[in-house]
Amino acid sequence: MQSGSNLYFIAIIPPEPIYSDIKEFQKYFADKYNSKEALKRPSHITLIPPFEQHPSQEAALITFTENFASKRKNFELSVEGFGSFTVGVIYAALEKNVTLKKLQKELALSFYTNVRVPGGRGGLPFNAHMTVAFKDLSPLKFPDAWREFSTKLYRRKWMIGSLCLLRHNYKEWEIIKHAELKGEGIGETMELGF
Repeated sequence: MQSGSNLYFIAIIPPEPIYSDIKEFQKYFADKYNSKEALKRPSHITLIPPFEQHPSQEAALITFTENFASKRKNFELSVEGFGSFTVGVIYAALEKNVTLKKLQKELALSFYTNVRVPGGRGGLPFNAHMTVAFKDLSPLKFPDAWREFSTKLYRRKWMIGSLCLLRHNYKEWEIIKHAELKGEGIGETMELGF
């Protein structure tokens, strides 16, 4: 990280009781499998991954997030079970959702067009999820953990009402802005059929 910069990211934070459910899963992985890294972050769906900005740009980041959110409307998301990326990462899986995918694509395009970010654009393709076990889950413990969670039932639905801008305070991530979705910009929620 550059000297004098802060780390930020933009995410969806689920409401209660989903927020606490995810925290309980993370705690379970920390206690049973010694995978503690996910527990250090708020329960969230990353839309724009962590990026550096000078603190003098924070007001502009807040304004950007508010302006973007104000042109979008609420939509429904569903969690359906668990998934895995690689050995070590287990997550609460979101059902495929065209509205969320479109929101993230439009946000990323607007963000990387309007905000100067050291290192350029974000990296990985968007795959909506909420991490419950991070890369610190030992490859030796992963098979047992995945066997336990691959068939575990967990279903929840909720309305997305805001986007959140988070900042790292050198100890933990904190939400510095809830930007309400209050526009008509995205349209109706549609589920992909696969």
